[in-house]
Amino acid sequence: MDLHYEWEQYALWLSGRYGLENLDGHEIGLSPELVHDLLVWVEKGDADFDAEYPPDSPDTPNFLEDAFELAKRVRAELPPEWIVTTIDPVTRTDIVLPLEP
Repeated sequence: MDLHYEWEQYALWLSGRYGLENLDGHEIGLSPELVHDLLVWVEKGDADFDAEYPPDSPDTPNFLEDAFELAKRVRAELPPEWIVTTIDPVTRTDIVLPLEP
């Protein structure tokens, strides 16, 4: 499960043995509150995205930091066998989120 932004798409990207699909989160049992927050995050990104010329898109304040926090919540709600990835807001590299004890 990867959490990242793409214009006019859901935040969650499923791949691997469960298939390849773009999800809002309810399909995999995430809480309604988390699904709502994921949708709000995507809406913020869409609002700032310049589809005519993407390089002109302004930075959405705290966008990567918010994504990281959402990814941690996704990790907490999924079973241990799931792998959850996102972009580290500091290094801007892909990371795997560890299970919290």
